[in-house]
Amino acid sequence: MINYILLYKIRKRVKRIIKDKIEDEELATTEKSCIGCLADDISWEIYYLLKENQD
Repeated sequence: MINYILLYKIRKRVKRIIKDKIEDEELATTEKSCIGCLADDISWEIYYLLKENQD
């Protein structure tokens, strides 16, 4: 079963990190960049890694 609360917390933190990196000019963005989409992809990967470690 998917823990959506944990996934939301991960996504929120990832999105904040990405925004901070963009502000510090450590990440380049384009007009077609979707920070939310990138945060979603990274969040799912982190979530699955955490689930694997728990099992």
